[in-house]
Amino acid sequence: MSVVNETPVQLAVACQHGDRRAASRLISLLESPQSARAASEAVSHFPLPRQTIGLTGPPGAGKSTLLDYAVGLYRARNATVGVLAVDPSSPFTGGALLGDRIRMASLRNDPGVFIRSMGSRGASGGMAAAVSDSLRVLGANGYDIVFIETVGAGQVETEIVNLADTVCVIQVPGLGDDIQLMKMGVLEIADIFVVNKGDKPEAQELKLQLELALEDNAGERCRALRQLGKGFAHSYSGLPWTPPVILLSALQSNNGEELMAACDKHLEFLQQPALSAALKYDRIKRELLWRAGRRFEERLAPQLEPGAGLGTLVEACQRGEFSLEQAVEKMLEFRSL
Repeated sequence: MSVVNETPVQLAVACQHGDRRAASRLISLLESPQSARAASEAVSHFPLPRQTIGLTGPPGAGKSTLLDYAVGLYRARNATVGVLAVDPSSPFTGGALLGDRIRMASLRNDPGVFIRSMGSRGASGGMAAAVSDSLRVLGANGYDIVFIETVGAGQVETEIVNLADTVCVIQVPGLGDDIQLMKMGVLEIADIFVVNKGDKPEAQELKLQLELALEDNAGERCRALRQLGKGFAHSYSGLPWTPPVILLSALQSNNGEELMAACDKHLEFLQQPALSAALKYDRIKRELLWRAGRRFEERLAPQLEPGAGLGTLVEACQRGEFSLEQAVEKMLEFRSL
């Protein structure tokens, strides 16, 4: 069956019946501004995968090598695995610059693995706008575990917490970031720390620094979880998850079992009834705000062009008649938005 001319609804039906080409085509439609809304509607009822694992960290941390290794470990369990690799975008086509042609060559022909490179298209935090819906596509297509690998933009890699159940932050010794680590915000977003290239002499020292920093941050994580549980019948009041710090060497294929065990344990932690309800509510709330913000920006941008309805606001700010905050209030009052 050719899927090129199928509607999003037809593709959605085929996807649910295990058609891999339909899943790939749906993701392409989700990435296109012309078809994204219709495709998003078609997949909105799809289930999410059993677990979504995000991999993030600075450039040079070995994320792709670790991903290749981790996917192989899950395949050894007979789990089906999807990979959404968010790459930098071409300024001309919007497509992913790196692509899956040069990553995970050993697994690309495995029928139990789905690999898709997605252009970030300038999305904040290095995340592609279509990733959220693509997770549902892969969930409906039968994939048990889905990895999201981010661009690796460093300190802005925080949007992944809106999409992944378990966030693994990859660090490597010797990058000169040890002191900066405390300023990166990664202590708040990481569920698991992986010190890759763990066979290096400096790796043990980095592991110790991370564990000490996490110990100092434990109270903040506990307060955040309790705040999240407010308003639910059985709000969460237990101990917070303490991110483990795992030393491994993906290149040498060692100690991956410890990482898998940590991911399993974190998923079990998330499935506590009270915490699960609070997290699902919070995730949907954040996604609604994120989608509303994108829609608002799409409608607002044309109105800010010279001569358009709100173009005079830009000119007024240029003349110093309005502050930017005052201009935003005026924009929020603009009825045609």
